[in-house]
Amino acid sequence: MLQFRPIELRDREMVNRYLREKDIPGNQYSFGNLFIWRNIYHAELCEEDGFLFIKSGPSGNYDFMCPIGSGDLKGAVENLLAWCGAEGCTLRMKWVPEGDKVLLETLFPGKLRISSDRDCADYIYERERLRTLAGRKLQSKRNFVNRIKKQNWSYEPITLENMAECQQVQQAWCRENNHCTEDGPRKESCAVQQAFRHFADLGFRGGCIRLDGQVVAYTMGEPLNSNTFIVHIEKALSGIPGAYPLINQQFAEHAMDGFTYVNREDDAGDEGLRKAKLSYDPVRLFQDYVVEFPPAED
Repeated sequence: MLQFRPIELRDREMVNRYLREKDIPGNQYSFGNLFIWRNIYHAELCEEDGFLFIKSGPSGNYDFMCPIGSGDLKGAVENLLAWCGAEGCTLRMKWVPEGDKVLLETLFPGKLRISSDRDCADYIYERERLRTLAGRKLQSKRNFVNRIKKQNWSYEPITLENMAECQQVQQAWCRENNHCTEDGPRKESCAVQQAFRHFADLGFRGGCIRLDGQVVAYTMGEPLNSNTFIVHIEKALSGIPGAYPLINQQFAEHAMDGFTYVNREDDAGDEGLRKAKLSYDPVRLFQDYVVEFPPAED
């Protein structure tokens, strides 16, 4: 029987070994993402028979990733089915990429319920376009950046020396969002605190913008797969036109050498966030799937 345990920092290299082999550009295939959200979503893992198993969710209402490995996928899924049978829950796998979805349909014909959720689709951009903001569709972003660059500004990577100033931007963002008392901002703030606390251990890269010497925006992310960099967090003080486009553009310019694409994660169904992400003209949306094994009576 599979034995799940909480995700820990010491798991980073082991998890990344599996994720590198999978080479998926989705945000859930990032150890950093799994780690900083682990307490909020009760994320746990198990390594067994050449496969990595990851589950999240409160007791009895679990979501699983499709087993990650290069061996007998059918046997790995059957291990999950046995675990769910012992726990009295239904096997529901989320964040299943297209290739695994097709394989699961072949391995378990007629037994699956498959759906997708547009709210969970990741926005994938060309790194070079984010760096240059070239083209008519990004002209408004380019104009914002050009205007703010006429001020006394500078970009610098996040270090131990300026991290506290970046955290002050995060604290200001919380104050502007009802002090992060609502569920969404509260959860995000907890994940951000983990990102700052374990920034170096997670191998994160970050950058910040100063205006007249004050940090007004920051961002952080990490390499995701062989050709994609992922941006986990991006925050700026309100009332500073161009702060978001500038930190986005500068981070792409300074922190992503060697990567062709940038994953800026999903919009979680937030219409304002969706509009903002679409305004940067993504090259594609990375859509994954929910694969369920419904009870026989369904």
